[in-house]
Amino acid sequence: MFKKSSLFLLGLSELACIVIGVKTHPLVIALIPLSFIILWILINNVGFTLMLLSFTAVIKGIIIESIPIFAYLDITAFITIIIWFGLIKLLLEGEWSLVSDRRQPLILFISFAIFIAFSLFYTPSPIYGLNKIFRFGFIGVTMFLTPIIIIKTQNDSKKILNYFKYSILIILIGIIGQFIYFSISGKFAFLLGYYNRFSIPGANPIQVSRYLAIGATIMTVYIIRQSIFANIYNLLILLTLLLGIIATGSRGPLVSIFLGILFYALLFEKQHKKRIYIYGSITIIIALSLLFILPEIITKRFFDLTQGAVLLTPEGVKHVSTVATRLGYWQMSLESWLSSLWNNILGLGAGGFSSLFIWRDWRWYPHNVFFEVLVEFGSMGITIFISFLIISYKKISEGLIKGIFTEHSAVWVAVTLVMFFSAQFSGDINDNRVLWMLIGITIASTHVDKVNNKKLVSYNYG
Repeated sequence: MFKKSSLFLLGLSELACIVIGVKTHPLVIALIPLSFIILWILINNVGFTLMLLSFTAVIKGIIIESIPIFAYLDITAFITIIIWFGLIKLLLEGEWSLVSDRRQPLILFISFAIFIAFSLFYTPSPIYGLNKIFRFGFIGVTMFLTPIIIIKTQNDSKKILNYFKYSILIILIGIIGQFIYFSISGKFAFLLGYYNRFSIPGANPIQVSRYLAIGATIMTVYIIRQSIFANIYNLLILLTLLLGIIATGSRGPLVSIFLGILFYALLFEKQHKKRIYIYGSITIIIALSLLFILPEIITKRFFDLTQGAVLLTPEGVKHVSTVATRLGYWQMSLESWLSSLWNNILGLGAGGFSSLFIWRDWRWYPHNVFFEVLVEFGSMGITIFISFLIISYKKISEGLIKGIFTEHSAVWVAVTLVMFFSAQFSGDINDNRVLWMLIGITIASTHVDKVNNKKLVSYNYG
């Protein structure tokens, strides 16, 4: 009976597609069933859909241009809904696994999201504040929760890592392809004179640069851990990734790579000190060489710290220093936090930093996740946030086996540290949602390593 009903519904849906296609466009006859097939694949492959969600900042422009309906439909929220369909399906199948070791950071993260939502009652910037609360509570929490649920084995962690590697490779090919095309065609100077930096069409160069920084971090970890012969190949890819980062003109992600790898090495790779010093020096030399070798029109942003951008202000067109602007935002955040007892304890509320400007309810933020939490959510918010980071660090550290991580977990730890430092230079808590996802992946991946190690020890002594 069930099979007959399914066949009847399938036939009815196909008939509906034909009727709609005849009334609109013949392609609809194929596109509607194809859309349902793709939707079903995404629901059943939550790890891939999660990776896709993390890349929306990069691919959104291309998708909107290719599929105009997404100009009216928020693709980030749409993919998040698909992930929840997948998670609900896993729940109904009894596949959720919220083990106790993963609950504490999850509870703290959700508590932070609830506190952010509460701040809507007193924020002076309700429009931006509401948008910020919705996106963090819905998208940010989803990106942190999902890997904690779906990563149950080392293969799950490795599979998501492969999704990232191949996606970053596609972005890299796009950037380097542009670089080569405009160099050969003679349009190189025109492109940079107009756009000032390379990017994927419709994507913020900073977001593109961040993903390239993730790729560079992955290759750096491989270089530290693999053989000399494999490192020739790894160094070539790293060179290409660094070229791509420089071409985007984003300084924060480039600095974050070196800071993140440095802290990763000091905290978790002490047994590879000599290799780190050697290959770290090589990487720095490569990056500096590219900065001096490449045309000045590309590298100008990295050397010119006094005139970072040209902006239209109420006083007219001005050259504004990106570094000085960041420092000014941080100073404003501290001054606002210290200005009253209310601000000190509860902060200005979600999006409240924008109230310090003449627009008052516009998308302004300090470009540093700690200053952002401090100014908008006060001492209570920063306490919950730092507690979350400390507990997450402790849970991740428990995955060490004889002082080291497995290779795939080592990659996740290093990438998380790089994105953590990147969050100190740009973006707000929603722009940095990839960081929340990476923390979730790293907690789950290292926990699986810990469980496997216990099983192995028990087996050996059994």
